Amino acid sequence: MIEVSEDLKILASQLTDFDLEAYLETVERPLPECVRLNTLKFQEEDVRRFMQGRGWRLEPIPWARHGYRVLEAPAASLGDTLEHMLGLFYLQGPVSMLPAEALAPEPCERCLDLCAAPGSKSTQLCQLVGIDGVVVANDVSKTRVKALSFNLQRWGAVNSIVTLADGRLYGRWAAGMFSKVLVDAPCSSLGVASKDWSVVRRFRSRQSKRLAPLQLALLEAGYKCLKPGGAIVYSTCTIHPLENEAVVSHFLERHPEARLEPVRPEGLRVRRPLEEFGSERFNPDVEKCFKCYPYDNGGEGFFIAKIVRGE
Repeated sequence: MIEVSEDLKILASQLTDFDLEAYLETVERPLPECVRLNTLKFQEEDVRRFMQGRGWRLEPIPWARHGYRVLEAPAASLGDTLEHMLGLFYLQGPVSMLPAEALAPEPCERCLDLCAAPGSKSTQLCQLVGIDGVVVANDVSKTRVKALSFNLQRWGAVNSIVTLADGRLYGRWAAGMFSKVLVDAPCSSLGVASKDWSVVRRFRSRQSKRLAPLQLALLEAGYKCLKPGGAIVYSTCTIHPLENEAVVSHFLERHPEARLEPVRPEGLRVRRPLEEFGSERFNPDVEKCFKCYPYDNGGEGFFIAKIVRGE
C-alpha cells in the first residue's frame, strides 16, 4: 500500500469530487503503454506496417493523431526496441498527448513550447506544424534541456529551435511572435504518481501554494508571446485546484479580453472543474477547461485550459 502524506489526505477531503481510494488503486498500477508514431521521418502507414511486421499490435487513440495504445510488442521494454532507437515512435502517456492536440497548431505555424523538457510535447508539436513550421522549445534547466535536445534530434525535428531560459522572461523578448503557445507548467505531479509513488508520500500543500504564482507568471509570459487571435494552452498533470482552476481564474481576472475555448476530446471522460475551493470562487468560464483524475480514464490526471488572445 502506498504511503500517503497527511496533506494529501486533507486535500482529498476538501475535493468534493475526488475518491482517494480509487486514486491510490489506479496510481499503484503502471500507466498503459502508448506510443506516438513519427510522421516527420516516414508516412504513418509505412511505420505501422513496418512495426506490425516485427510483432507490434497497435490500437489507435481517439483523441490523439498518430497516438496508439500498445496491445502487443516484440520486447518487454519498449524503450529497448529498434523502433524506439530509430526514433520511429515516442513513448508517451495517453492523456499527455492531449495538450498539444488541444492547441491544434496548423501546418507552417510558429509555436512556442515554454516548458518543453524532456520533449514529448515538443516533438508532437513539430509533427503537427510540419517541416515548414517551426517550434521553439524552451526550458530553464541545463540538465533537462540536454534531454530535450537529444529527443528532438532523435525525432528528426529539424523544424525546432532549443533555448535555455527562464520562461517568465519570454514575454519581454518575443511579444506577439507566435500563433500558438504551450505552457505545460511545472506542478506537484499528483496526476502522474504512477510514474513515481514518492510524490504521494512527499506532497505538502505548501508546494501548490509556492508553485501557483510561478504557473501564473508562465501563463502570463506565454500569453504576451501570442499574436492577436492566437491560442495558448495551459496544462498541468496534477489534481490541485490551486494549480489548476485558481491559476486560470486569476488569469481571466487580469485579462477580460481573453476567451476560453472548451476542451472536450473524443474518447476521454471529462470531469467538471470545481466552481470553488476553500474561500475562493472561480470564474464561471473555468468550466470550459478539461479536467480528469487518473482513475477516470485509466491514465494520467490532467488539467487543460485553452485560451484565445483578444484581437
